[in-house]
Amino acid sequence: MNDQKFVDAVFFELFDENFCRYQDSLTKPTTGEQDSYGRARNALALLNSAQRLDVVEFLRVVIADTASVILGALDGVHFPDGLEGECVVSLDGVEIQGDLQDMFLSKAQNLGIYD
Repeated sequence: MNDQKFVDAVFFELFDENFCRYQDSLTKPTTGEQDSYGRARNALALLNSAQRLDVVEFLRVVIADTASVILGALDGVHFPDGLEGECVVSLDGVEIQGDLQDMFLSKAQNLGIYD
């Protein structure tokens, strides 16, 4: 149960909080700001509204793929270049790795992130 709790918490943080914050920031009117959000807003302003939405929605794929790589490495099923060895992940003293990536990707697919 701790593994599901962990995945749910990470998923919530990434999609219900972070993605919503990115979406909100990137869909604001351009103001000429030159920070990373401002530059992204300026670039998106060159697109029509449907194209802007497509780009912002693609961020969900990027977020899911990034988390998948990390969770796969923790699960011991994905080995980024140069990373050797086994990780041990626990929550409240109970080992939780092994299915984190699968559980996360299942939630992402159920949400339609890869559609």
